[in-house]
Amino acid sequence: MTMRGLEGDDLKRSLKELIISWEPIIRDTESFDQAEDRLVHLEENDENFHKHDFVKALKRKLEEILSPLIEEEPERNSMAGHIDSHESQVNSFIDRIIESKEFTDFKLKLGKNMNDAVETLLASFNESFNIGRLSGDAEGVDPLKTPMITDDEEVSSFNSLYDQGSVMLFNQDYLKTIAENLSKTKNPSVRKEAMQKLNQLISGEIVHNKYWVQLRKNLLDILADPDEQISELSFKFIAKSFSHASHYTSQVYVLLADFLNTQFKSTSMNFVSKGLDFTNKFTVKLLKAFRLMVEFQQEAPNYWVRYPLTYMDEIVQSTLNLITLQPAPSQQSRLMPLHFVAVLDPKALWFTKWMHGNYCRSELLKHLKQYKVIVETSVKYCMGFSNTHRVSHESLSQISEEFSKISIKEEDKRLYYTGAELEYILLMHSLHFIGCLLLYEKGRALFPIKLKDRQAPVSVFQLLKALVPLIRETGEIATNKKSNAYRISSLVTEVLKSLCSTETICSICFCKDEIMQELLSPVEQYLDEAPDQLPSETTLLHIADILCVIATSTNGRRQLLYGEGKELLSENKSSSSAHLIAKFTRKALLNKFSNSSLAPSNAVTGAYLYVCRQLYNTCEGLFLLSQYELHKCIVDVWNSLQKEKQNTASSFGKLDKETYMDLWSATLQDNLLNFASTAKGILLLHQTGAFNECVRYMYSRYEKKLQVSKCEKFGYGVMVTQVAATAAGIQALQSTGYIKALLVELWSSLECGPQDVPVFTPKSWPIDPVDRSSQKHFVRLVNILSAFPAVYELLKGEPLPSKEVYSLREIPESIMALIDRLIIVDSSAKIHSLFNYEQSHTFGLRLLSVMVSCLDTFLLIESQYKFQEFLLQEQEMNRVEESDFIIVDVLSLERNYILVKTFLIGGPSERTLPLRSLENDRTEIVKPPALFSSYPIPKEYQPNIAGRAAGRQDNELSKFLSSPKADKKPKVWLDKCRDLFVKTLVAGSEHSKGNTLVHVMEQVVDCQSHMQEEAVFHLFDFTGTESAIKNYKLSPLQTLGIKVAIRYGIHLKVISASSESTENLTRLMKLTGCFLKQQMKSLKSSLRFLEGTYPGFDWFTATIFLMYNGNTEKAWHFLHHLSALGTSGYIWMARLHAALLPNNILSSGMSPLFSSTAHNIELLLQTELPLVVSAFKMSGYTPSQICMHWLTQCFWNYLDWLDIMHYVVICVVLGVDYQIYLCVAILKHLQENILSHMQDQDLVIFLMEEPIKNFHPIDEIKYMKQLEKKYRKIVLPDMMNISKP
Repeated sequence: MTMRGLEGDDLKRSLKELIISWEPIIRDTESFDQAEDRLVHLEENDENFHKHDFVKALKRKLEEILSPLIEEEPERNSMAGHIDSHESQVNSFIDRIIESKEFTDFKLKLGKNMNDAVETLLASFNESFNIGRLSGDAEGVDPLKTPMITDDEEVSSFNSLYDQGSVMLFNQDYLKTIAENLSKTKNPSVRKEAMQKLNQLISGEIVHNKYWVQLRKNLLDILADPDEQISELSFKFIAKSFSHASHYTSQVYVLLADFLNTQFKSTSMNFVSKGLDFTNKFTVKLLKAFRLMVEFQQEAPNYWVRYPLTYMDEIVQSTLNLITLQPAPSQQSRLMPLHFVAVLDPKALWFTKWMHGNYCRSELLKHLKQYKVIVETSVKYCMGFSNTHRVSHESLSQISEEFSKISIKEEDKRLYYTGAELEYILLMHSLHFIGCLLLYEKGRALFPIKLKDRQAPVSVFQLLKALVPLIRETGEIATNKKSNAYRISSLVTEVLKSLCSTETICSICFCKDEIMQELLSPVEQYLDEAPDQLPSETTLLHIADILCVIATSTNGRRQLLYGEGKELLSENKSSSSAHLIAKFTRKALLNKFSNSSLAPSNAVTGAYLYVCRQLYNTCEGLFLLSQYELHKCIVDVWNSLQKEKQNTASSFGKLDKETYMDLWSATLQDNLLNFASTAKGILLLHQTGAFNECVRYMYSRYEKKLQVSKCEKFGYGVMVTQVAATAAGIQALQSTGYIKALLVELWSSLECGPQDVPVFTPKSWPIDPVDRSSQKHFVRLVNILSAFPAVYELLKGEPLPSKEVYSLREIPESIMALIDRLIIVDSSAKIHSLFNYEQSHTFGLRLLSVMVSCLDTFLLIESQYKFQEFLLQEQEMNRVEESDFIIVDVLSLERNYILVKTFLIGGPSERTLPLRSLENDRTEIVKPPALFSSYPIPKEYQPNIAGRAAGRQDNELSKFLSSPKADKKPKVWLDKCRDLFVKTLVAGSEHSKGNTLVHVMEQVVDCQSHMQEEAVFHLFDFTGTESAIKNYKLSPLQTLGIKVAIRYGIHLKVISASSESTENLTRLMKLTGCFLKQQMKSLKSSLRFLEGTYPGFDWFTATIFLMYNGNTEKAWHFLHHLSALGTSGYIWMARLHAALLPNNILSSGMSPLFSSTAHNIELLLQTELPLVVSAFKMSGYTPSQICMHWLTQCFWNYLDWLDIMHYVVICVVLGVDYQIYLCVAILKHLQENILSHMQDQDLVIFLMEEPIKNFHPIDEIKYMKQLEKKYRKIVLPDMMNISKP
């Protein structure tokens, strides 16, 4: 075996060349271990590694030996007749090569040659590598010979090649010589040469040496040496030590700090008023030293945790010891170390970084208690500047302009700082230092601070109150943005914003009426229009910036809305900050200033409008600011701007103005859009007439994945869901192309994209019914299809676009097409058009399951598309021939679940829904659910329900109802009745069921009919004839709803199983339909939802029918009298459909249940259950939607029958606002589940599909009474004022 280049002299020469190339690498290391690690990873870090002769020869020989072995391997595998996994093939292949005779022989021979070559080089090491002649006379350096490291007795391991060799280290006597030569008794040339030698050594080894004490003493003298060259070499030593961090670096840092400390103590510094002259050699030396210190301070936090605690402690203590140096009392105006630190680090970044991690922060704050001088100095500068404004505004502008010109370029670098500039830059440092300190609890614990020139100590509150006026500034914004950043107002604004950005700090420091009053005083002055006191626009913009950050936190927003320590229920909220801001914004928008020249710019108006928008996009904010009608103000300005743009577009040369107008128009539109964040806000937005334009604007931003605003973390998901809950909203969304885009994204995830993109990595096989990759699209689709008005608007009268042939890449572009392709897959063409039939069809069935949780949606889809018939046919096709057995698979289980769910109505204990998966029973046997292919459903899904027992009549409430009313005033009788009713409910369900509930409901309605505050509608007489009733046509949806309701009543055993019950309910539906139709208004609307009578099924009428055991006359009598009460507008969905209300409300298609009840539910949740609100927001869903869903169908399928009756009676007897309290109580009951399903990203699915288990209204009556006591005076007037949004 020839070893060309790897034996004899060739090997020695190539090894020698390789070892010499290691010298720079070894010099940069600080220990033997570090040098060893560098050499082991030489190939990764040395770009010339493969150019060395030794490496080239080794590679050439390896290729010569291994190539034949590698070529034989594929042939061996193909002949073996089987294919292992890729990983096992590679592992076995490597093992065979290493164990091969060729490679073993090569290792043995190379090992022997390497041993011989290394021994020869070691024997003549000094001569071979010229040791002793580096940098002149490098006496005292001896090689540290390392024995050969072998893996076994015979041969050195091939892999241990990099472990062989030697490293050049100095001995102790060599460092002693250098230390002695650095003594100030030596002449300059000797000291200079000694410093040069010292700079060639590894700094870590220098410190870790018995001569370090002597060396350190002499280095302090060297640093102070007036000789510039020697001084430069000393700085080079420190810089090199800092660049190679080790746990000894702290000693070098302490050395530098001690040098600076000595200089300030031994030298009389210049007065601050004389400034800082960079041409002065002594000043330059100090600046260089401070620059090394400041740069290391900012890097040091990266190494805290790597080294012992003493490393950090030494650095922190020496730093504080230096910068807390103060001039003698008689020389207070002289330069301090803090001036130099501030010049180099004006924003105190060193302190910010040191305070970032708890590891250093705890130690730093502990030391600050001892070195409190720096805190006192910083507070003194802040308070002193605030009290005296020692520099005029003109000087400040000039100073900030000068700072903006600071450059490190040689040709234009600064050579002089004036005294005023030094004081100003120290103020900058002090502001940022204090701002960072106040962010932490232990930092605030250092206050109050006692100052020498003040009698009373300075608290955090007093400090902030003193800083706020510094925001005020005369003059306009400079064109130089960099200059503006150095203005005192900008600096204070930046610090205050950082403090406000944390909820806790904002609450502790800024939620104070005095501070807010001081902050907003310029705005108040602007409103007063006092010409001599008008603040600048710069000041107004700074205030708006701070208010924006305050409004992002819950406590900050409530401070703006209500004031210090107050809340929604507090009195005297009219003087809160929010009212002042809203007044200013309204006045600025409408330009209602006495002098038009006083009107603020659009930039200022937009900034304050944004603050208002952060308030009115919450329910409590909208409640407080509704009196200012900002939505009308915004749309008026926007409309006038659109007209002006049209006129501008017709003129020539107005591009700049048009661009400016476009920006202002977008700002107005963006703020107007944010009314859509709440249910009532959507109604207000619709009344402006700009609803569709705002939705288009929202989609344009949503499409770009933009955030809602600079201060909000979430995107437009919640707003899209809120908008899609209404018929007008879904119509506007559809016109933007949102639904089409959503379906394309869904189809790309589920089936294929619109383009043929090659897939190099196949998708993982799905194991969940809805795969994780499609879950997000599934939830987004459910969010917009969970509300019946939206589904009705999209599907009413639309046939399925079935085809005989579908192309493989044909993507559905509408919800009807999606139903056709994924749900009602009733042809082989549809099946063959799907790449993943089973997965996609399962997705469609899951979507159908969620949609039909809304009973109105179920009735609409069934009446139009007959999906139940299709599902039964599919189950029949799954039947084994000549057998009753239906094949169990994922699709048959899904179909079975939907068929049972849509056939039988019932609460948690009134029906049993089948499983959607196979599970073991107690005997560990898999028992599939009972499958069927025709109705009715198997008995096992229909638990036996006991018949309705007659209510007990011997309780106190029953006696009260049976006694004559005498001449009692209705209000007195009603209050007494309510008290007894609550007492009966608290006593338990045994005392609150049967005829008692019906009797109390009837008498309360009769009593309220005589109360003006309750009977808000005129009691219309029914003018229809019997023939009109008979000829009244019920829609297929309503006819099907009657069948479902009768089936439920029979299941509950509250009505008989005869056709008479169906006829009675049909008559009642026609009767109420005719009665309500005669009160309807004729509306011109493009909404399908407003065409004709109420499009959904009247679940409330069906509920009353069942409560009266199918007695049509009693039910009608009750409904007729109830129709005069305000309560009817909320619990009876059909009552106000296109009737009685103003046209601007009716044309929106939004019922008072949405704009008032749902809105007030969210209002209460923000105070009572903030975690639930956050969970909904993070899920992209809204509490208003699910509550609308529950209330619209009177909790059918969600509560048991007795609980449904309690809901109706509670709302009628105790007040319609109990509708709100009940929903809040339900969400409180479900809080744990809501938070859990938010984490699982299926909250909307859980709330839609699952019944409300273990919840009974009577168990929560005490909690609801508490809510009534707190909120009735707010929510009930809003609900009863039904004609206003």
